Amino acid sequence: MNDQLSKKERKELKRQQKEGERAVEGRKRTLKKLGGYGAIAVAVGAGIAGLWWYASGVPDTSPEDIISKNGIHWHPHLAIVIDGTKQEIPANIGIGITHNPIHTHDATGEIHLEFEGLVKKSDITLGTFVEVWGKTFNASCIFDACAGNGKTVRMTVNGKENTEFENYVMRDKDEIEIRFE
Repeated sequence: MNDQLSKKERKELKRQQKEGERAVEGRKRTLKKLGGYGAIAVAVGAGIAGLWWYASGVPDTSPEDIISKNGIHWHPHLAIVIDGTKQEIPANIGIGITHNPIHTHDATGEIHLEFEGLVKKSDITLGTFVEVWGKTFNASCIFDACAGNGKTVRMTVNGKENTEFENYVMRDKDEIEIRFE
């Protein structure tokens, strides 16, 4: 068919082909540019969504309530005496199907506070440990022994009287003693 076309017609046909090719290349460049902008828009949108998700999940913890942002590995010691009888603090409190970061390994009274990441005061109170244990403890009661008939609950920390009871924030190497007499 090209043999039957005049030189002028062949030249016009080539021009139209080149023009068509340029138009196709132009559309490809435009689509590529739009794709790049789309990717940027998706990345920015994902970043904004990620920041919103993170911010909405951050607990409302005041700086005064934070013990550590990088975890702790502390070992306070607890002794409980009820009517002159030392109570056993059993092994494996907080250890089972799930490993609670506040637990015991043996019956020595040593409490393990093994937390990763953010640690708040409320995570390491004596009351939190007793709750994990499944027992009762407050200013009036230790286990089933409750104040009355001249008997009271007293607590010392490192040899000094302490009235924070279940709200006491345990520290590494604390010597905590609870007495009901």
